[in-house]
Amino acid sequence: MTEPSAALEPLTLREVAFEQYEEFFESILEQSQLTPEQQTALGEQLRASIEKRDKLGNCLEWLKDQAELLRAKERQLAERRARFEKLFHTLTSSLHQQMLDLGIRKVEGLEFSFTVKKNPPHVEILDEEKIPPQFISYKPTIDKAAIKSALEEGKEVPGAKLVQATHLDVR
Repeated sequence: MTEPSAALEPLTLREVAFEQYEEFFESILEQSQLTPEQQTALGEQLRASIEKRDKLGNCLEWLKDQAELLRAKERQLAERRARFEKLFHTLTSSLHQQMLDLGIRKVEGLEFSFTVKKNPPHVEILDEEKIPPQFISYKPTIDKAAIKSALEEGKEVPGAKLVQATHLDVR
């Protein structure tokens, strides 16, 4: 049996720092932006020693790497989901066709039943060219490339302006 004092060992400086960073990140995520105090703390890190700037850069790199790892995992999971969905569709389509071919409308098991049911009527387009205009809807789209080109040529485009933004490059 362990002594109660062994379970209450003090945290290391690294563990305390990690907990503080974790709390810092969680608070940013909750509020979707930095508080003025957090912005000041971040600015102090930037103005501090080279070592602190490098730690900040390492932190940013770690966050970016974590996001990329999750993006790769999401792609992997999406591909796996797609394989299961394809298998499901293939099996249900085959069962459906077999039941139609055999003239069976319903079969029952102990836990599941399989029933061929009619779907609601739907429209099948045979030739888009022959569809009358009153049945065609058009959605206007804004051509940002054309607007940018016109603004760069000095032309005025009401409702739009050319904006030059900046970004932070971390290397």
